[in-house]
Amino acid sequence: MRFCDACGHEDPVCWHSYRWVTDVDICRFEDFQKEYPQWKDLEIGEIISDRYNYYRRTGKRNGGAFVQRWPKVYGVDYYKSRFFERFKAKRDFPHPLQKRLELEVKVCKKL
Repeated sequence: MRFCDACGHEDPVCWHSYRWVTDVDICRFEDFQKEYPQWKDLEIGEIISDRYNYYRRTGKRNGGAFVQRWPKVYGVDYYKSRFFERFKAKRDFPHPLQKRLELEVKVCKKL
């Protein structure tokens, strides 16, 4: 739970730090409906905002069970950025020398 010493604002208890993405908080949709009754009809994938944050209900994999929150400073499309990408295993990336090897093979074929 976050508390601002300057203004005295206190975050609702339902918000937790999102494990995989910095500066994003996550909340169960049921708790979100209780804390923000004006947005209880939030659809999966829909983005809404208040004065300081954007809110997005998560989608396909978990059936919309969670709501993500991030600061407006990052913009509405922050969830599309590389920080929201799923974790990729090391095997999914090409080897650092792969391009060099391909170039050497092309050169050898020309000779």
